[in-house]
Amino acid sequence: MKYCPVCKTDYSDKAEFCKKCEALLLAKTAEKEPAKTDFKRLFRLCLYTGAFIVFIMLLYYLIVLIIK
Repeated sequence: MKYCPVCKTDYSDKAEFCKKCEALLLAKTAEKEPAKTDFKRLFRLCLYTGAFIVFIMLLYYLIVLIIK
């Protein structure tokens, strides 16, 4: 089964172009399963990002203290 991505009309597998808007037809694919979120990986990423920000802030304050 093919469909028009512009006007969302369904066509047979033999059709190549939409009759209404002449757009190239696309083949319908099976519904994809929604991606699962890896919360452990997301948590580690947030933790590392926060630690990096804190490290940069501490480095900045040390440099400011040394300059004074």
